[in-house]
Amino acid sequence: MPGIVMPMEYNLLTQRLLAAGYTAEHYPDYVRIPSSRWGNDPLQNLSHGFEFTPDYLKSMVFKTGCGLYVKGSEFCHGDMSYMGVLWSPENDCPTICCPHRKHECDLRSPLFGDGRATAYHCDCHVTEDPYDYAMSVDKAYQDYNAKVKQQYDDFCRKKGGHVCRIHAHYDDWDGKWSQNYNVLSCAHHCPHVGDMCDLTHTPVSRKKGNVFYDKKITQIRNDGTLFNGEKIVKIIKGVRLFESAKSLTICERAAKQSIVEEQESHCRREGQVEILNIRVEQRESRDLMQDLQDIRDGIEVIHESDLKKQAKQQKRERRQQNQEKKIKKLEKKIMEVGFSGLGENSLDRRHAMKWLGNDRIKELEAIRKERRNDPVQMSIFDFIGGDIS
Repeated sequence: MPGIVMPMEYNLLTQRLLAAGYTAEHYPDYVRIPSSRWGNDPLQNLSHGFEFTPDYLKSMVFKTGCGLYVKGSEFCHGDMSYMGVLWSPENDCPTICCPHRKHECDLRSPLFGDGRATAYHCDCHVTEDPYDYAMSVDKAYQDYNAKVKQQYDDFCRKKGGHVCRIHAHYDDWDGKWSQNYNVLSCAHHCPHVGDMCDLTHTPVSRKKGNVFYDKKITQIRNDGTLFNGEKIVKIIKGVRLFESAKSLTICERAAKQSIVEEQESHCRREGQVEILNIRVEQRESRDLMQDLQDIRDGIEVIHESDLKKQAKQQKRERRQQNQEKKIKKLEKKIMEVGFSGLGENSLDRRHAMKWLGNDRIKELEAIRKERRNDPVQMSIFDFIGGDIS
């Protein structure tokens, strides 16, 4: 049973070494002190004390409750914290993913409880036995993967070869393959653009486009003004389903399904929304006559592409304004301390070289020198000491 590791308690390895007389300054060469300390004590760290060196950990052999051997190299990439226990080699309880996927197992730690956690996690313990591949977790994983692959081949034969690996899913809990087509997954991950579709055995067009649609929004004003209760109607035209262009074949599949309606149903409601004119195009087309008719009918017409262009332009202008402010601030600093006063390796010096250039820097230095050489104009109050009484 692993020890409960509280925030200020050392792991079991550290407890044994300290009991044997070792300290944070003197310890065996097969352990090390992690750099993740948070206090004055070097042993106050995320590993709760000493940890095995990677080379030594790779030489160790662990064993599951059911007798499977595990190489120490399996545990060189981090530990798990669960139920108040740090499941680590230093606590003699690192965990693996159980290759048998048993629902119930008395050989596991009872802290894993019931449900899926029981079916996936298995604690291991150090053994002096030599590593035996025939009785190892690596061999069990290999057998498990072979079984899953065989079941996948059987599933493909049952479906007549109409199976796409992107849409196929293996349930570890049930031990069965299933397939659920999702056109959005197809759009983002299809590896067969310009080739044959594994699912339909038909060509996937290399030509790209998008699914466009119009979104009609009807709202009732509720602002307490004279126009309170007035109906406002606007149409956002040319809305894209996908952020980037996709295969026209996939776009046509998406247009035939209710993908647009499903996507819009998850958006924040802006009033009564109606989806119109779903179409597949390589690039957005506009119907000027329809736009004019909608405007005559009192409908505000907005094109999404215009909104995006406007947003990009505004962003570009904001960046330019911010850059101009930074340049003015840097020029003011050069006028005050000089270019040499910026510091040899300072960020301001690098910015000056990048933003201003040598010619502008020389010009600022000349202006600074000229101002320093100008005679200082003194007022009459400077001669009388400012005392006018």
